[in-house]
Amino acid sequence: MNPETPSQSGTASTQNAAAPAQQTVHSGTLWFVALLIALAAVGAWFAYRSKTNRAWRAFAARIDGEFRPRSLLSPDVLTATVRGRGYMLETATSSEDDAPYYHTKASIPIKNTAGFVMGLRRKSMLEEAQSRRETSEIDLGDAEFTRRFFVVTNDPEAVGVVLTPEVRRELNRYHDVEIYVRLGTMEWRRSGEVNALSCIERLTDLILDMGERIDTMPARPRTLSERLADEALIQKGV
Repeated sequence: MNPETPSQSGTASTQNAAAPAQQTVHSGTLWFVALLIALAAVGAWFAYRSKTNRAWRAFAARIDGEFRPRSLLSPDVLTATVRGRGYMLETATSSEDDAPYYHTKASIPIKNTAGFVMGLRRKSMLEEAQSRRETSEIDLGDAEFTRRFFVVTNDPEAVGVVLTPEVRRELNRYHDVEIYVRLGTMEWRRSGEVNALSCIERLTDLILDMGERIDTMPARPRTLSERLADEALIQKGV
């Protein structure tokens, strides 16, 4: 066996010493990349969560309203006067269903001398399949709309005045939407925090248009018991 020469021994020692150093540099690079990815993910999450506040602030500016955030990442309420009506856009948690339901809703006051009450909700895909063979007392001449939406009301004959073809086309745009017309107020709802400015604008215009039509409907005398029964139709949602 040939003895190792001094030069060979020195080279081997240098290589052995360099290997841990290279591993340390490689490990440090991986940690740095992982940190950058984590920071990017946090930044993207923050930007997404704060998008709702930005949209609500922009809408408040357009309608000269007042916006109040719940936090940097979540809205609370927006109030304004639009077309001469009080208007409120807010986030809320409802216990009308079996499970708490966090949603965005916008409401306006209406005169509603006709005492018209209506609840409307877009069906889930499962509900749509389950109710495919069911018939409805409400005839809008629009089988597709009737198939996609639950509608309850105390005046089926007046529904067509409120749910015009334009209203139905707009409602068909959303996979989850609810409309409630009560004796003195009406509102739209969507699940979660609505952060699309165009959606807020369109649905707000929708209930304002519907409210104007409801307020021009002929007055209809209703006893107190009838009014209470009408409100109970949609007291727990649709």
